[in-house]
Amino acid sequence: MEGDLQIVIKTLAGLEPVLAREVRQLGGREVKTTKRAVICEGDIGFVYKANLWLRTAIRVLVQLDRFQIRDEEHLYRKVKGIAWEDLFEVNRTIAVDATVFSDQFRNSLFIAQKTKDAIVDRFRDKTGKRPSVQLRTPDIAINVHIQQRWLTISLDASGDSLHLRKYRQAVDAAPLNEVLAAGILALSNWDPQLPLIDPMCGSGTFLLEAALRASNVPANVFRKDFAFMQWKNFDEELYQLIFDKSLEKENQSLPPLLGFDKDAKVLLKSRRNARSALMEDHIKFKPADFLNWPEELEIPPRGIIVMNPPYDIKIEADIPVLYKGIGDTLKQHFSGYTAWIFTASEEGLKNLGLKPSQKIKLKNGKLDSWLVRYDLYEGSRKKQG
Repeated sequence: MEGDLQIVIKTLAGLEPVLAREVRQLGGREVKTTKRAVICEGDIGFVYKANLWLRTAIRVLVQLDRFQIRDEEHLYRKVKGIAWEDLFEVNRTIAVDATVFSDQFRNSLFIAQKTKDAIVDRFRDKTGKRPSVQLRTPDIAINVHIQQRWLTISLDASGDSLHLRKYRQAVDAAPLNEVLAAGILALSNWDPQLPLIDPMCGSGTFLLEAALRASNVPANVFRKDFAFMQWKNFDEELYQLIFDKSLEKENQSLPPLLGFDKDAKVLLKSRRNARSALMEDHIKFKPADFLNWPEELEIPPRGIIVMNPPYDIKIEADIPVLYKGIGDTLKQHFSGYTAWIFTASEEGLKNLGLKPSQKIKLKNGKLDSWLVRYDLYEGSRKKQG
């Protein structure tokens, strides 16, 4: 754990270039993108910073070793040869997660079991004791990745997925993943000096992520624990220094951040989340039905709209009507704005009545989704009727 470390940082499909840019800005070296991940080099301080700061990271893994294996027994011997007792105490709980892409090694559960056996047997031989297995919330998570005959074994530095920012106290139905929301804001090239509006804000995830970014506050500033804190070499003084320095960079001058929703109960949740994130003074939430936009509602003359409208309405006929209404409101009330719509409904997009200028394919869970840009030019309003 000294000197340069090989680090794999996982993300969501489509966000790899965004994460790579973040990693470079944070000081990662030899940065490369791969499927749903970025690979880089950095020291232990960078591992701490990556968990704290990266907005589009799901998990940070520190590589321990990489080697070719002939069979399961060879795997066992190679893993047992790693000095696990130097990495964590025997009283820590452990779990092993295995991902296998191989013609020879097919059973990921068996690979995980064999890896676990090697680790606990090493501890038993060295200390007379063996660590306990805890699959749900382990102190130490070990990641095994096999590509044909090449095995990479890593320690998970994050623990809980990094999308769990810990500021969200209340959620609406099917809340947007925080990492995905941060990635969408980055893909939109939103300038944190420009007004941002989410007219169907739900529990407020877009606006909360925007406020944290515009404030220059670390994404995971509210996280109290990371897996690296359970490692033997955890440098608490270094981490505290990094944390304290991070807070010195906070910016208090934010642009207008406006959230609207027609459901008053949903707005209570978004306000509660804003209070939890210490952003209640920076985000304004107001009741408004986007499809019946109030003429008297004052908004900035131009800015960015980002929205994640419903796309799982059970009555299929509602989708065209809903999205036509969204398009009509954008044309009537938001000329001069740039709108970014994130949805899994291709049919909905076809019914907006707007010409897209950019379309980015993403995933929302397992659903194919799209982030689509619409430039709402001033003077281009169309008469309805």
